[in-house]
Amino acid sequence: MIPSSKRMWLGSSILAGLILASSLPALATTQNQTQAATIHSLMKPMLVITSNVPTGTYTEAVHKQLKWVSSPVILPMGTNTLSKQSVPSQSNPTVVVASTKSTSKPVQVAAAASKQQVSRSNSSDLADHALSLVGVPYVFGGASRSGFDCSGYTQYVFKGSGTYLPRTASEQFNVGSSVKRDQLQSGDLVFFTTYAPGASHVGIYIGGGRFVHASNSGVQVTSLSESYYASRYIGARRAN
Repeated sequence: MIPSSKRMWLGSSILAGLILASSLPALATTQNQTQAATIHSLMKPMLVITSNVPTGTYTEAVHKQLKWVSSPVILPMGTNTLSKQSVPSQSNPTVVVASTKSTSKPVQVAAAASKQQVSRSNSSDLADHALSLVGVPYVFGGASRSGFDCSGYTQYVFKGSGTYLPRTASEQFNVGSSVKRDQLQSGDLVFFTTYAPGASHVGIYIGGGRFVHASNSGVQVTSLSESYYASRYIGARRAN
């Protein structure tokens, strides 16, 4: 039979053992949690942090932190884990600048309609053409080989050389530029006042003080020094 004193000692020892045994898991859990928290803080730069507080053993805590990949990959510190989004490149817009410089050539318009500018043909060819018509009869208002008046004759000759002249003597007196008598050249137009004031008769100068014209006697060559025409001479024009 066990004495009562021993029974009390045994009871105290058993109770102390039970208390110690019951406190060991709590201490182990607390120790494991502390170790897991320390490891967790050290691995912050390399692991993706979750909001779950690690529980259980150290191994379980580590597994929970790494279970998002089948094989844990440790990323170097400072690496950006976000994938770069491709940004569509914007091409520089092409700016078309309109040129302010006009490429068109200016067109000169005569100040007065009567001052018509025409191109002067080769004077030698023109004079030859004029002389080839000597003998054609005079016809008032005529402008063909069947008969000419003075302005119809000059218009016909110049047209054959590629130059246009107005129809009447007064209109032809406004063509081209004025020429002094001592500066006359073959092919110049010479004008006279005859049956009406102003330029009423016209001929073509052919050099040597002579001109060819359609007079009342038909197409003929006459000297500028002839009294009738010398006294009625009013000027000359050069179609240019």
